[in-house]
Parts: sequence; C-alpha cells; structure tokens
Amino acid sequence: MSRFRLTPNALIAAAAVVFLGVLISACSSDAGASPDQPLAFSHRIHGENEIDCAYCHEYVDRYAVAGIPRVQSCMDCHEFMEPEAPSADLDLLVEFSEAGDEIPWVRLYELPDYTHFNHRWHIEAEIDCATCHGDIGASDRATRHMVYDMGWCMTCHEEQEASVDCLTCHT
Repeated sequence: MSRFRLTPNALIAAAAVVFLGVLISACSSDAGASPDQPLAFSHRIHGENEIDCAYCHEYVDRYAVAGIPRVQSCMDCHEFMEPEAPSADLDLLVEFSEAGDEIPWVRLYELPDYTHFNHRWHIEAEIDCATCHGDIGASDRATRHMVYDMGWCMTCHEEQEASVDCLTCHT
C-alpha cells in the first residue's frame, strides 16, 4: 500500500495555485452578478429622478472609493416623500434610520489590495461613470455590469492617453 505524502514543494505549489485563483477571481468577478441586497434598490428610478451619482456616493470626488450610500442620504429625500404604495423596503429603510444603523449594502466592485485606484482622478479627467460602471443607471437591481482586469484598464488608459506606468495603479 502506497502512502500519499505532500512534500514541502508540493505544498508551496498548491498554495501558489490557490493564491493565483483568489487573485484572478478578485479582479474578474462575473459581469451581471446581482448580489442580494438588504433593500431593493433601483438605480433606474433614482436616475429617472435625476439624482446625481455623487449625491449617494458622496466620496466619489474626494477619496479613492465612491462610498456606499449612508442611510441618512436615503432619508434626506425619503422622509419627505409620500410612497405611492406600501413598501416593506421603505419600512425597513425607516427602521435602519430610527435605530441609527447603516444599511449593510453588499459591495458590487472591489479591487485587489495590490492595486491603487482613485475615482477623483477619473472625475477630473471627465470620465463618465458609465465608462467604468456600464449602464448601471438602467438597473432595477444593483448589478455588476463590468469586469475589471488589467487588460481592460490598460486599454482604456491607452485610448485616453493616460499613464500606463506600473506605479500609476500599483504602489
């Protein structure tokens, strides 16, 4: 009877394969993914009401991440609106607000730690949100419209004549 035994080199190789898989999946999550959110949210309805992306994603022009909407941002409008019909989601929004809790939104996009991205640079370059986020404004569910990988970013940088120096995105 033969014994199966992992050598240190085999363990290192296995760990490298797992690590590589995590890196690949972190960058290239499936487009079209629409994770369950704590509240039903329609980007379409908010867009039709001409609410600017930056109102809800309030850090978009100041920090690397746009920010996930705070419950108070929602309540700034919804506390003065009369709903057309009863809504469990609006009731839940009010519950979050009254409890002083933030809505535990599920992020759609997250880049790997070895990349550095700043929304502010893209806003200053007058890159439209849809360039990177697709037609999110037509979504009735928070949906990942794009898949980011280095090739996608490099192509855009080359087309826009932006820096393709490694240190632009990797620090």
